[in-house]
Order: sequence, then C-alpha cells, then structure tokens
Amino acid sequence: MNEKFRSVISHSSDDKIKVAYSWYGPKGPIWNTELPNILMYSAMAEGVNPNMESRHFWCDDLWTKLFSKHKDLYEIVPLQYIEHDDLRPCVFPYSLTWRIPFQTYFNGSGGILEFSHMPGWFIHMLKFFNCYILLDHAVEAYMSDQELESMYSYFHHKHNIPMYKIMYMTGSINGEEIYNKWADKNNIPNDIDHRMKIISYASSRDIFSTYLNSGTNEGKLPVEPEYDVNYVPEKLFLTWNRRYRRHRIYLGLLLEQLNLIDRTFISFPKYQEENSLETFDSRVAELDRPLALWGYHGVTFSQDDVQKFSRRLPLVIDGETDINKMCEDFNATLDFYQRSLVSLITETNYDASETTLTEKSFKPLLNKHPFIILGRPGVLKGLRDMGFKTFDKLWDESYDQIQDPGVRLAKIAETIKDIASWSPEKILEFKANVKPILEHNYQTLKEFGSVIVGKQIYNHITDHFETGLHYVTCEQVKCWQHG
Repeated sequence: MNEKFRSVISHSSDDKIKVAYSWYGPKGPIWNTELPNILMYSAMAEGVNPNMESRHFWCDDLWTKLFSKHKDLYEIVPLQYIEHDDLRPCVFPYSLTWRIPFQTYFNGSGGILEFSHMPGWFIHMLKFFNCYILLDHAVEAYMSDQELESMYSYFHHKHNIPMYKIMYMTGSINGEEIYNKWADKNNIPNDIDHRMKIISYASSRDIFSTYLNSGTNEGKLPVEPEYDVNYVPEKLFLTWNRRYRRHRIYLGLLLEQLNLIDRTFISFPKYQEENSLETFDSRVAELDRPLALWGYHGVTFSQDDVQKFSRRLPLVIDGETDINKMCEDFNATLDFYQRSLVSLITETNYDASETTLTEKSFKPLLNKHPFIILGRPGVLKGLRDMGFKTFDKLWDESYDQIQDPGVRLAKIAETIKDIASWSPEKILEFKANVKPILEHNYQTLKEFGSVIVGKQIYNHITDHFETGLHYVTCEQVKCWQHG
C-alpha cells in the first residue's frame, strides 16, 4: 500500500469535499451540463444579464447558492486538476433545466455524460473512486416512473456506475418516498449498487431567503411588513392563479358558488398566455359532468356557477405579466396581502404524486400572511419539517392528511365557509392570535434551505467514504482488489 493511499485512508469528517467544474469565467464556475457559449462568458466577465439577450441562457449557480455556504466542507477545483487515481471525495454537479425534456438527459449513448464531454477517466473514477454526480433539478419535481427508469437505465445499465454515486436533487418534498415505492415495485435491490440518493430541496425558499439577507441584484433592500392586528381587511382572501389546473378551476367555481368572488383578490385568466386556444371554457368542457370533485358527490357545481364565473374573466389583481417578477415577488404585491386576511395558495401539484412547495407557498411567509394550501397531502407537514409553523390551532388542517383529492378540497371548502362567516370582532381576535406564527415564519424564512441540503450531501458522501474506496492500489497500481 503506497503512502498516498495511507494518507487518504485516514480521511476524517473535517476534510473538504472537492466540487469539480470543467469551465470557469473570471467570476466563478460555469455549469457542467453543456459546453459554454459566449453569453455565459459575458455574464461571468462583465456581470451582464444574458437573459435580456437570450431566453435560453442558463448559468450554473450551484456553487453560489449551495456549496459556497459551506466553505468549511467544500472546495472548488478544476476538473482537470483531479488526478486519475485520486481517492479523495469529489462531486461533479449538473444543473438541469426545464427547457430540455427530462429523459433527453439520460438518452442512451447521447445522454448528459456524453453531451457534457465528461472525460472517460473521470467516468472511471465515478465507478471505482470516491467521486459522485449531483443532478440538480430542484426547480421541478420530476419523479414519474418513466423519469426514474430513464436515470436508472442510463447510469446503472449503460455506464455501470454504482447508483449511490448518483444524487438526485428534486423539488418534490416527498421524493424519497416516491423513489422507494418505484424501486420496490420494480424489484430494484435495496443496496448501494442499485439505489441512488434522493435529496428533496424546495429551492424557491432560497429566492426569498437571499432577498431577506442581502436584497436584490438591483440594490432593492427588503421591507419588513407590519402586521396590523387592529385592522379588518377589506377582502377575506387572496389567491393567485396564472395557469389552468383542475384544482384552481374548482377553487374559482367554489368561490363563485359561495358568493365570495367580491370578497377575494383573485387572478384568473380567460385564456392561457402561452396558448390562446386554451380557454377557461375549453378546460371546463374537459371536466366530468356534472362537475363533481373527483367523484366526491358532496360538492357539485351548476352550469350557472360555471357561466357566472366565466363571464367575470379575466380576473386581474395587479396586472403584472412578467413571469420572473411574478415568481420573484419581492414585496411588490405587499399591499394586497395587507388588504386581505388569508391566502388561498393553489400549489402546482394537487392530485399528482409529487408534493411541491414552490414560490407560491413562500410568498405569504415573506408577506406575513396566514394561508391555506390547496396542494398534495403532506404539503403542510413539509413546511413544518423546514421549521415553519402552520395554523392547526386556529382552523382545521386535517385536509393535509386526506388522500382523496375531492374529499380534501371539500374539507378545505368547509374552512373557507367558516372564515367567511367571521364577524369583524372574530377577525381581529384571529389576527391577534396568528401574529406570533407569522413573525416566526418571517424570521425562519431568512434561513437558507440550501444550508441543510449542503450538509445532507456532505453526510451522504462521508458516510460512504470507505465504501468509495472500492479498490486498493498495489505498488505499481497494476493489481486491484475489492476494498
């Protein structure tokens, strides 16, 4: 056993993990996913915003948003500096983007390793040394059977990489549960060679954490809302709805049926901006008639409800049309939060398998606003697991545990009807009781979710350090034996 190996075998948890990048600009690393273009170089060199020139620009920020927050655990290195027999831990991060069909990244002989021109010697290190791949797709929650199968086939069957070396970072907060169910269903052995590491990361949280800690790139500093417990808001509810989804349509119809539209700040399109042929009426026509909630027969909507709501459209709150400003809403809509009592958050997923927490759920935390979430079961639990508080002492939150989507929405409807019956005195009592929760959530939002994720990645790699020493070098690095 040579001296180099002796020094590595004494690795301790205090040692840093290398984060390898193939390409660098003057101000930092460029993403590994594909070869850089002139827009990427200009962004790194001059600080310009290439999004003004190209909607398809994508620059890696994993080092900034995640690894750099743990400089005691990670160090950045050029891929070319890693020696072919280096046994020290390293991770090669890939940022994935929604603009490319997910399974294209794992397409046979033309997948992400080939497209990024990863050198063969490093693929060898992934197999036999302490090197890992991090796939970052935390802005999305892709966890379908087809997507999980494509990753398994590509890394395990095509490249023979031990699957524990693959870390998949997803926006699905129940990602590990979904993955294990898929693996069990497909008889994937529960061992390190066959199962990858799933890391759930609601990355939208850090959009607002960054704002609260350092303001925006344009120099705009955060404005802390004042929650006035002596003010009865002019509206009961606030709900933002840009794209058609079935649960959003049902919420709009529910508010219409309960005569609450005029007591709600509600945005709702007449047709989809991306496709003007997709209208509210055409989407309603696709729903089952009579309009029953997923087979739950306690709540139905009449054609009169549908027609009355349709005639109101489009419903506009602030008139903003820039999608980036909608998602990264830094107090721009604070006035609407202060003039309403409760947010009705229609999360991206409601009856899908993946439970999501997107920017929709974090904006009320930024604006100190109570909320009800129309989302997948466990969405409130996900927030509590992150350290936030919800409102189970103030209204019924049992809907978060109901699997049937129709029954879940009916349970939410009961709470909405109850709030609608509150007197001004009851509203002020509620505001006094809810304020400590809102203050706690605002302060908790200042904490970066990426700090927790960075430690999870570090722990996964260091926990498998000895496993990663899959082979032991002999004197001439000619014979190898299992470690």
